[in-house]
Amino acid sequence: MKRLFVSALAVIAGAALSASAALAQTVSISTLPPGSINNVQTQAIAKVVQEETGIQMRLVTFNSPAASMGAVQAGQAEFTFMSNDEVGVAVRGRDEHEGKPLDKLQLAVTVFPFKVGVLVREDSGIESVADLEGKRFPIGWQGFPQGVALSNAILATAGLSLDDTDGVPTANLLRAADDFKAGRLDATIFAVGAPKMAEVDAAVGIKFLSLDNSEEARQAMAAIRPEYTVASQVPLPHLAGVEVETNLMQYAMTVAAGADVDEELVYQVVKAIHQNKEALVAAHPSFNAMNPDDIAVPQPDVDYHPGAIRYYKEAGIWQGE
Repeated sequence: MKRLFVSALAVIAGAALSASAALAQTVSISTLPPGSINNVQTQAIAKVVQEETGIQMRLVTFNSPAASMGAVQAGQAEFTFMSNDEVGVAVRGRDEHEGKPLDKLQLAVTVFPFKVGVLVREDSGIESVADLEGKRFPIGWQGFPQGVALSNAILATAGLSLDDTDGVPTANLLRAADDFKAGRLDATIFAVGAPKMAEVDAAVGIKFLSLDNSEEARQAMAAIRPEYTVASQVPLPHLAGVEVETNLMQYAMTVAAGADVDEELVYQVVKAIHQNKEALVAAHPSFNAMNPDDIAVPQPDVDYHPGAIRYYKEAGIWQGE
């Protein structure tokens, strides 16, 4: 009996040590470069995960969503903080992923809705998306192909596309924002609430254009990518360029994980995010938009990781089959 008791203790101790070792590991989460709001939000997530679990979560940055997600596909990062539309096209093998889908991407958390818009100078005389016809607008987006989809989806709400603008080649969001600030563009796209927008607003004064929210406009936007929709945004102190209630493009920000990432690791990361909204909000106000009861909402064509599903079922918020 004593031998059995000692053996049982050894098994329990071994399991505890294994769990402790798992939580003490260092993992990576990929995101976009400093200056982007995604980077700031990812820092908040990494900080909360580390404080709540002991997992050392370090940021690795890439200039494009494709490269950030590719790091997870290749096993160079365990997680990525990425928009649901980018995860969707990657898994579906669409756009720049045509013929080479990132089939190892799985969702861990649908964190919160995320808003993007078209900014113009306050004194530009541009009052609607329709007014962008013939105006200097970024095209190309070699380092940020999502910019093509975002731009065409927003322009589609007014029956336009990038072909209807006076295109100015750009590489990525930050380059386009700098060109806008320097007067080389009449308008560009960016995430509302990004640190870069406060900088540009201080330099030239900006406003985001309000999008048409009709059923026709929403259908035109969703035809570009099914994750896109239109949603209203009220003015808030940290949202430069939103001075009145404004209709913006909305999709969702997610944490995705590699299919081969340990189930217990994903479980612990998901649990930390779900149970610590207050700490996330303290790190960045955008997390006010997070609804802990909705972080397991299904996304088109993308499965959730088994570790996430296990936690969501235990928490009673799983919305899948």
